[in-house]
Amino acid sequence: MRRVQARDQTVYVVRIISKYVTFYKAMIPAPYFAELGDGLPQKESVVILRWPGESMPEAGLNIAEPDGRREVLEVLTRIRQHLLNGN
Repeated sequence: MRRVQARDQTVYVVRIISKYVTFYKAMIPAPYFAELGDGLPQKESVVILRWPGESMPEAGLNIAEPDGRREVLEVLTRIRQHLLNGN
């Protein structure tokens, strides 16, 4: 079986709870995957960023409000552009 070389990975997540939207970005380094093959990683870690930063559902962007919807669309557009540029 051919072994695949691990690469750094970035994962984007959109979480919607009721009318609140929160964005997450996880950055997973390639060595994390290698260490994961041996069990729970002890040296490597995953960085997870949350926006907006507060840690409660009501702190997300409120899509029931025009400004909240506008901001969600702007963020989705920026993420799309980032992905299309290959960054």
